[in-house]
Amino acid sequence: MRKIFFLTLLLLAPLGLAVSAENLYEQLNADLESGPWQARLVGGIASPTGGSQPADMTIKALPEAKIIRIDFAKPDALADNYVVITPEKVYNYLFLTNQVVVYPREKARIEGLGFDLSRMGDLQDLGERGEVVWREPEAVTYENRPAWRVVGEAADPDLAGFARVEVWLAREPVRLLRTAFYSPDGEPLSDLRWLDFAHVSLKKSDLLDFPPDAEWIEKK
Repeated sequence: MRKIFFLTLLLLAPLGLAVSAENLYEQLNADLESGPWQARLVGGIASPTGGSQPADMTIKALPEAKIIRIDFAKPDALADNYVVITPEKVYNYLFLTNQVVVYPREKARIEGLGFDLSRMGDLQDLGERGEVVWREPEAVTYENRPAWRVVGEAADPDLAGFARVEVWLAREPVRLLRTAFYSPDGEPLSDLRWLDFAHVSLKKSDLLDFPPDAEWIEKK
């Protein structure tokens, strides 16, 4: 009986080691990069003046061109605004003033937010670059479905812009359910649930669509 017990442990050990944060993010990225997709994000996000504000936004992505568009319903100050992120530039469309404010990607900012949303798309890169040390994934149940919870600690919070990140992923297929980033004081910088994910038909012109009469402001 004792030999059978230890044999069972040896057989199960590789299974336990097979799941890592890196492996999960590889599966996640393979799905996200397989074609255009969109999702709705709902929760809270930091404001530029501190504190949390309600967030409700729709993300549309065209992986082939590396373009992402974010349409805002909340916060109220950003309602009907949208942001288009490309490899070179970030375009902020401001509805109330009918302006498009353009930033170089490396100096990008999204008007009205106190957290860089682009960090949410860097989960695999954060670990590969050594910016975040990921713990071993924890098997959990999230909203009555099998999930993984992965926690990461920033190696340099000042450089990263956050101290800790928590990610919940559906197990099959591996998909984002919730992402939460925290400051060194433990305050949430963003805590967003990923809803209504779907692969859809999108073209570059669908994302890079701005009012023809908008005023363009180029930042350097």
